[in-house]
Amino acid sequence: MNIIILSILLLLCHNCSGSSNTKNREIIQVKSENDVVWIVQLSDLHFSVHHPERALDFQKFVSSTLSMINPSLVLITGDLTDGKSKDHLVMKQNEEEWVEYQKTMENVIQMSGLDRSIFYDLRGNHDNFGVPTVGGTFDFFSNYSITGQLGRSQSVNSVTLQTSSRNLLFVSLDSTMSTGLRGPTNLFGHPTDQLLTELNSHLSQWDSTSSKLLTKIAFGHFPLSFSTPTTSKKNLKQIFLNQSITAYLCGHLHSKFGKNLKRHHEVDYETDGNLIQLNVHQKGSSSNKNCQNGGKKVDEFWELEMGDWRKSRAIRIMAIDKGRVSFIDTDLKTGSKEILILPTYPLDSRYMSTNMLNKYKCQSMEDTSHIRALVFSSVIIASVKVRIYDSSHGELYMVLEALMSKNDNLYTVPWNSEAFVDPSPSRYWLEIEAIDINDEIVSTELMPFSLNGLRADLSWTWIELFVMGCQ
Repeated sequence: MNIIILSILLLLCHNCSGSSNTKNREIIQVKSENDVVWIVQLSDLHFSVHHPERALDFQKFVSSTLSMINPSLVLITGDLTDGKSKDHLVMKQNEEEWVEYQKTMENVIQMSGLDRSIFYDLRGNHDNFGVPTVGGTFDFFSNYSITGQLGRSQSVNSVTLQTSSRNLLFVSLDSTMSTGLRGPTNLFGHPTDQLLTELNSHLSQWDSTSSKLLTKIAFGHFPLSFSTPTTSKKNLKQIFLNQSITAYLCGHLHSKFGKNLKRHHEVDYETDGNLIQLNVHQKGSSSNKNCQNGGKKVDEFWELEMGDWRKSRAIRIMAIDKGRVSFIDTDLKTGSKEILILPTYPLDSRYMSTNMLNKYKCQSMEDTSHIRALVFSSVIIASVKVRIYDSSHGELYMVLEALMSKNDNLYTVPWNSEAFVDPSPSRYWLEIEAIDINDEIVSTELMPFSLNGLRADLSWTWIELFVMGCQ
């Protein structure tokens, strides 16, 4: 009898645990013959009863763009609604705006043909104006957001995109205040010690349980410069460095503060003894698969804030190509684009990682034999061409031009990568050009690239320095 009771209790506990993990630690199988996966990020939609064009444009232009891109994930990093009166003097939740958000997202999902489960929306500070308690009467996010409707009720949720050879772990965090003050007093994210513990747990979930290669990416609403330490003086940066994430994606600041709101974070364990060790790196993590530079352990990540939908109509496409992360930020101000191009290798040297140098020195960089680019199009593409320019003589001189071959959305062409290794991170510049059957030409902006991990200068304006560089 005791054995039967014990078995029933164990079964109940197993079912409860499985239900929780299903909602908060999801897994999506992705077919990727070329080991390249791509996602889309949007932020700061600010749907408003006083500005209906924001939702109308979103439904019209984002639906067709998502259908064309067909991403594996869609991340919406906060401020889904505006929560402001027309004169901006009153700040509180407006249920009409949330109804508009829900209806718009339903239409976008239907028109794009994407599965609802790949959409992850987050609460921003505007979504928390005047919300006394999460789950209370005025917490419309819990009722109308996709996250709320799918039961992702925790402050930290994760989803893993699994290919045949790699786990791509995406972890979301909600660091809005537990009691939603009105603006501007809730301008900052307030992570708690409990949230950091949960975040650490989610980010380490594959470290010792999978032999696959692993890439970790976190996403939230607030930049790190707008995130306070916890009561025990711990912070998000410590978690991200210790967990060797590749990138932290966020919003909040809007394009009015600049279009270059990106920051590289790095710690050298040989010289920095102040980093709080919250987790020991296990096998499978991205950090210990890199050869070490001079015996020193370097952990780093890129903080990538993106522009807003509210005025800039901004959209980001990010690709993970054999573990290498690249992205393009563009806008839909003039409507949907018929062609979008994202180079995935070589990487933009302005956003390189120090560990790329370690990989190159150890000859462990995966597949450097081909130039690679994703091309998304709503029209038939006639040809895609790559050009490389040498800037060493003070002006751009073309040194390579070649047609690229298509494999689904990925275009590739073989090259002699060793010929383009140079001490300067901005000597060589890359351009990808696509021509459709109507002879319309779309080209990428010229992009500096580096094959030895050295970073080109990423200059800030004074206001970009103020909002991204100051804690």
